[in-house]
Amino acid sequence: MKRFHELGYEIIFNTNQRGKEVFEHCPYISRFILESKDVPLDQLDEYWAKLKEEIKPDIYVNFSESIECNCALHPVNSEYIYPKKMRYERGNRNYYDVTAEWAKLDGCQKTPEIFFSEEEETKAKIYIKEGKFNILWALSGSGKQKVYPWSEYVIGQVLKDFDDVHIITVGDYKCKLLETFPSEHVTNLSGEIPMKISMALTKFVNLVVAPDTGVLHAAGCFDTPKIGLLGHTTIENITKYFKNDYSIEAECECAPCFRLIYDHDIQCPVDVVTRAAWCMTHGIPAEKVYDRIRQVRQH
Repeated sequence: MKRFHELGYEIIFNTNQRGKEVFEHCPYISRFILESKDVPLDQLDEYWAKLKEEIKPDIYVNFSESIECNCALHPVNSEYIYPKKMRYERGNRNYYDVTAEWAKLDGCQKTPEIFFSEEEETKAKIYIKEGKFNILWALSGSGKQKVYPWSEYVIGQVLKDFDDVHIITVGDYKCKLLETFPSEHVTNLSGEIPMKISMALTKFVNLVVAPDTGVLHAAGCFDTPKIGLLGHTTIENITKYFKNDYSIEAECECAPCFRLIYDHDIQCPVDVVTRAAWCMTHGIPAEKVYDRIRQVRQH
């Protein structure tokens, strides 16, 4: 959007309420066209055609599934079952590069941007403890394959070894089940704050630890050190252009798979003990995450 804005275009943004929450306060958007409910998949083409007819834009760009179906493979795609080497050759591309290609636009910025109101920043700062090394820890992403099962162990060791650390955990309401941290040095916020406030926190903490989530991409907007816990994706995909990136790629037979996972019980090798995806359980050892945090803390 920034590049289109620089070229003098008025930007009309079609999204739902959740999308508006993320893009609100963006100075490049002139107005929003909001959808009150999701349009059924079999009606999307008709809906978009009608929208174009009403607005008659000079340029129309549809980013729906621009990433999902160009890097990460959908189960309906025949390449979903291709050997890992072939999926790697196809999928190991940077999301921001792909977005620029999708828009057919040169000169695009390769790092994300997000904008907050003064009120949102004030609400986020409430959770920052002055004089502490504040770590924002996202407990899950959009699917079970984005849950890191060793979070509790790593957090416990970090708190044991560093007395000046304060950890803030975020996620959706279901992540409350993972918040087994009674320590006074942990602030549990899963299901308690809006997504936009979680994203705003990435601007003010000293470190972000997150799987492939909106929180990680929000952290990419700032110089804040970040550790992405990447199972089915890669640094090339996600954090290649991010500043102060310390991300970790899973190292195991199935990772990276570049697959969209909708039911990890049948689409993923699942660890019988943790019930988490194999790549997150065995591909990213707890010791490696701890060492990376220590590296950032001592930097």
